[in-house]
Amino acid sequence: MKNLLFAACCYSALMISCNNSSGNSDDNPNSKADPTSAASSAGMGTISCTIDGKQIAMNAKGFSEINLDPYSKGPKDGILLAVGDGKTNSLQIEMKKSGVSKIRDNATQDINCIINYYNPEGVTYTGSDVTVTVTSYDGNKLTGTFSGKLVNVNYDEGDNKNEKSAPQFIQVTDGKLNCQR
Repeated sequence: MKNLLFAACCYSALMISCNNSSGNSDDNPNSKADPTSAASSAGMGTISCTIDGKQIAMNAKGFSEINLDPYSKGPKDGILLAVGDGKTNSLQIEMKKSGVSKIRDNATQDINCIINYYNPEGVTYTGSDVTVTVTSYDGNKLTGTFSGKLVNVNYDEGDNKNEKSAPQFIQVTDGKLNCQR
């Protein structure tokens, strides 16, 4: 009787999982579903990217409009997008509301635009040469792309342990923003 009950529960869980999964509408069984489509259809949103060859996807719970100039009394010209707990496996981006935001570690960057990534081990990386492009923004939905190089803020060339566990730079590619307020 226990085996029959166990089998029925497993079958039910499998059927629920199949009915709730969001597959790719493409008939090609070898194609991958876009990781941003499932979460955004659920009303949340997703940020996805590849970091040093490893794909990352995080659920986004929304974003806020901000003034990039903290002293400005004018209209809000930026967007703050923060995903995660701010300690591990988290991402924070402050960018212009439209167009391209250049985040660099020199004087050629857009003022007060930032990107910070906190890896699963809690190492903090910040933008060294990153481009964030807002492709669409209507006040409620934000889509865009990002890519570039981030630097470990606590990297010490003399610390062999740090060099092995957390590299000085990481490369972010194929970044996609698909978020709703």
